[in-house]
Amino acid sequence: MIDAALRLDDGRDGHGDRVDVWIATPVHLMAGLKTVHFPANGVLRLSEDEANELSAAFATTFGEEGLALYPAGAAGFVLRGVAAVGALTVEPARLIGESLETHLPSGAGSAELRALASEIEMWLHALPLNRRREVRGEPGISSLWLWGGGQPPRDPLSPTRGASRWSRIVTDDVWAQALGRLSSVPVSPLPESINEIFGDASLESVDESLLVIAPTLGVAADYFDQAWVAPAVRALREGRLGRFTVAANDRWTSVDPGDRYRVWRPHRTVFTAVADGGA
Repeated sequence: MIDAALRLDDGRDGHGDRVDVWIATPVHLMAGLKTVHFPANGVLRLSEDEANELSAAFATTFGEEGLALYPAGAAGFVLRGVAAVGALTVEPARLIGESLETHLPSGAGSAELRALASEIEMWLHALPLNRRREVRGEPGISSLWLWGGGQPPRDPLSPTRGASRWSRIVTDDVWAQALGRLSSVPVSPLPESINEIFGDASLESVDESLLVIAPTLGVAADYFDQAWVAPAVRALREGRLGRFTVAANDRWTSVDPGDRYRVWRPHRTVFTAVADGGA
């Protein structure tokens, strides 16, 4: 289903009309005295069952309007059918702790996007799925934050083969997966631990360079260090890995076997290292 949602082709449907694809991220919003803002737990990740239930309920309510919502793993959902060409949007992960009103869609097409977002908020308010989340003490789904679409049409995308700094990409991010496929770099889903990847016989060369695009929301730094960083360091020392890169949002940090000789560097968690790394 997600492959169908992301099959952009030439950006048009069977009738030749422009088709936009948007990311729809479930978010939890908090109302303050004067503004609505994103709390620390503002970006939500639903279980597979919850995502499928929400997608089916969305089809019942909005399907006749030509809208379709597809579960997309860590990205939340992919939304098709919204005509909001030219709307400028912001990734919700950048808005943690920020006021909502200064980051709403702007530019041409933004009115349509805002109107749909308001409809979705009212629909979610009475959704049985939300009621069950609240009973369990989990943050409710206030809205689906729509972003990432609406830009001018581009030339058709096609796979290319060429040199890449990474021999494999590990991520649950649907857009990073698509870019990996377009650049002909092998892409693996994010497992519970990197040890599952090192058990793959195809990852046994010192030239291997692994890029991990890590979720930073709802993941403890200590857990990530134990499940990912420590096994990667062992692989670097044993010559089974040439470079290990962690990317989160638009920041990244890398480590290679020679870094173990830089003893003057202070100890940092992986997320601190990412924050201090390149952009």
